[in-house]
Amino acid sequence: MGPKTDARRRGARALLFLLALLLLQGAALPNPAAHAPSYGQAGHDGAEEEPKSWLLKWSDPSKETELSGTQVLHRQLETAVMVVRPEPGSDVELWLNRLRELPGVEYVHPNGRVRMLSAAAPNDPDLPKQRYLDQIDAKNAWEIAHDHTGITIALVDTGIDMEHPDLKGNLVSGTNLVRPGRSPQDDNGHGTSVAGVLAAVGNNGEGVSGILWNAKLMPVKALDADGFGDEQRLGEGILYAVRNGAKIVLLSVGLYRNSPYMRDIAEYAESKGVLLVAATGNDGLKYGSKAAVKYPAGYPSVLAVGGATADNKPEPRSNPGSEVDIVAPWNVYTTALGGGYKKEEGTSMAAPQAAAVAALIWAKYPSLKPFQIRALIRQSAKDIGGKGWDSATGYGLLQADKALTADYKPDAAEPNDSRAAAYHFPLHTRLSGQLATGKDKDWFVIDIPFDGTLSMKFQGLTSPGKPLPPVRMTHYAGSRTRGTQDMKIGNKTVDWEVSKGKNYIELQFDDTKHSGVLPYLLTADFQIAPDAYEVNDKNYEAYTLTPNSQSVTGNFHQTGDRDWFAVTFKQGGKLHLKLETDSVRIDPGLAIGKAGEQILEIDKRGDGATELTDESSPITITPGKYFIRVHNASASEASPVVATYKLTLDYLTVYDDPNEPNDKSYEATAVRADTEYVGVIDKAKDEDWFQLRLTQESIVSMRLNDIPGQVTMTMHSFDKTQKSLFKVTSVNGKTSLVTNRKLSQGNYYVKVTASKPFHHQYYRFQANVDPLISGFRDISGHWAKQAISGLADQGVVSGYGEYRFEPGRGITRAEAVTILIRAFGEPGSGTAAVFKDVSDSHWAYGSIAKAVKAGWVNGYPNNTFAPDRLIIRAEMSAMFGAAMGLKGVSPDQPPFADVKVDHWAAPMLMKLKHSGWITGYPGNKFQPQQTASRAEFSALIYRALK
Repeated sequence: MGPKTDARRRGARALLFLLALLLLQGAALPNPAAHAPSYGQAGHDGAEEEPKSWLLKWSDPSKETELSGTQVLHRQLETAVMVVRPEPGSDVELWLNRLRELPGVEYVHPNGRVRMLSAAAPNDPDLPKQRYLDQIDAKNAWEIAHDHTGITIALVDTGIDMEHPDLKGNLVSGTNLVRPGRSPQDDNGHGTSVAGVLAAVGNNGEGVSGILWNAKLMPVKALDADGFGDEQRLGEGILYAVRNGAKIVLLSVGLYRNSPYMRDIAEYAESKGVLLVAATGNDGLKYGSKAAVKYPAGYPSVLAVGGATADNKPEPRSNPGSEVDIVAPWNVYTTALGGGYKKEEGTSMAAPQAAAVAALIWAKYPSLKPFQIRALIRQSAKDIGGKGWDSATGYGLLQADKALTADYKPDAAEPNDSRAAAYHFPLHTRLSGQLATGKDKDWFVIDIPFDGTLSMKFQGLTSPGKPLPPVRMTHYAGSRTRGTQDMKIGNKTVDWEVSKGKNYIELQFDDTKHSGVLPYLLTADFQIAPDAYEVNDKNYEAYTLTPNSQSVTGNFHQTGDRDWFAVTFKQGGKLHLKLETDSVRIDPGLAIGKAGEQILEIDKRGDGATELTDESSPITITPGKYFIRVHNASASEASPVVATYKLTLDYLTVYDDPNEPNDKSYEATAVRADTEYVGVIDKAKDEDWFQLRLTQESIVSMRLNDIPGQVTMTMHSFDKTQKSLFKVTSVNGKTSLVTNRKLSQGNYYVKVTASKPFHHQYYRFQANVDPLISGFRDISGHWAKQAISGLADQGVVSGYGEYRFEPGRGITRAEAVTILIRAFGEPGSGTAAVFKDVSDSHWAYGSIAKAVKAGWVNGYPNNTFAPDRLIIRAEMSAMFGAAMGLKGVSPDQPPFADVKVDHWAAPMLMKLKHSGWITGYPGNKFQPQQTASRAEFSALIYRALK
């Protein structure tokens, strides 16, 4: 149904709720055992009757004694049994106890009433099609009771077919709230089908049989021909039923909004002794994990009925949730609009089965309260899901016969006197229990889905005028005590701040010596804590988000909660918004607008459905501040919801190309060397042209970085005549493209293109230029540039690959002697040495042999030369001095502060210093052990050759 709150009705809510509380507080709790007959003898309407006689058997007939105060009506000699009854006016219980204590009496039990089996097998011809009756053991229940005309059952729905031959005999006066003054005639068919499951006339030779053969069924039409109504009309329907004497109100209707108005109505009905039974909903498959119990089934005072399959499994289409009490068969065969019959399915068909069984229980136990009816139906259910209660099947499958024969347990949670034995308490439900003695403790465990507030409502059920003995409630989180509250009034709600996970509640008397029994009701409610972005209920309180793609998780923790967010975009772009929720109880509502402009509402889908911007047409963002609003669109004043939403912003920046127009060679952007330029390819066949001017021969490294994924890019180079020089393309999936080229002096053009347009990010283009000096790209600006260039021009030094000299690199022994030979020519006479680590195929073999023969350099004692070993500055000086024909001078003082007099190179260092070839570093230091660089060695040689 499509609920809309009628504001004019809200004023009555507080009064109704207060009245409910006043009526509940202090109400005496009836004991079902006190009202249930002790003997299995049924009357004509299914209720138990007092037995008229008893069967007494002697274990040994020869020891039969006289029975005082007893009338013997008959003797059955074969079985040693006699039919007896007490003298008129006798105390029956006292008489029975006396008989049972006599020696030789084997048993005394009631002479049960027997009737024809045909009474439990109605003659309705379509009964075989009602296979669901066997699932809930309705036929066995009919042996005990099948009628209840002592109470009125109201069906708040689309009305009932008033002339249906299988229904009209059980109908009483009702009302039409859709069209007041008219008959509550069904114009949809839903109500008629529900009515047939509940109370189609049984044993009348027509069609099917309801679980109740004879009943007083009140039609209350609150839904229109399309099956829709609103909260106010639904509430009026329940109130009409209560005012006009209904004892059970059946609601095979629902909505996802938690209406405080509807909750007040449900509590008011409970306070008047009226039981509400409602369907949980049929969206389990449609919404998957988002599915939730509909209201009013979701209220603690309502019996919530889900669906089961024909093979006693949880029906996946039935809405699960913590509020589910029981399930009943989903598929039925029932009455149809127009006098016929048909198959129907849904929790709408399961709920009337539970309502009918509730009526049969009341026929047997007329003094029970609604909460006791709910408890007995739960206790007698057949467990078909996970062990114990579960969110899909509640306490199990409805069992009509067990509900009428099972022993009622005033405290079904027992034994739960310790944390280890704590009874599972589903949220948003109401349980009944009792504290039996002063030492009795009742423990409950509650699974909390989020951080928030747990509200525990305690109602002590004492007789009118009798004070409530003090009760203590303690909250535990894990093993830690979080708080204790004393219950000194009969009706008190305690709020506990709780964290997600298992929480425990303990109830006990304050006085451990208390001897009385205290029945009670306990209701567990929960409210989710505010999300991390509160307070942001107004646009001027909007929570500021950064202007990028991200996700935000929030909730609606209070009535009318609206969450505002603000984003200031500095760059234009395209924005996709997506709003998801984890519960169908939220109908996500989304809106966005630029500050000062009209806000755009996005609410195209219904309860629980994801809202999002058009995939093919995202929101165009221009620089400035934007507001985003998220709310629960189920109603303008939506109630708090125990669920979360997820807001996703997918933001693609749309960049402007700062170099446009540069689509042609004559529009080419002039680039400076080693400077980065950004751009976008914003349309099909877009070309970005760049121009580079070289003043001398250079090595040019061209780079394209930040290439978008799924895009390939190409650099195509031309000379000034537009002759193609080279063309390189990025490898698919790579984000960069690099090429190195040797280019002569002149003007060059580079055309950049892409496989497809993009404008959500910049590509980055840069041309690094290394001028070639004597064939080297890495000596420009170097302190030894002149020396290296001069030696290179003379053929004394050479470089490495990619036109590099690497001036800062260490120089090896082989390299050093080769440069010396090239610089100073063939050496004089001497004896060449042979080294085991220098073969005649070594590239420096000849230079090493010549230098050693001339005495410029020596090998090592192990007959090695170590050609690849880097020389140190002391070695460099010694080799240079020897090549120059200089003789070392024995110093009488250290040549440098860090070279001692006895250092092996001190004589040559002294000579070179005095000759002006070397100077050292500040502080008169030479650093003789430091590796000599190629630049240092070249500078020394160059000076010698000038």
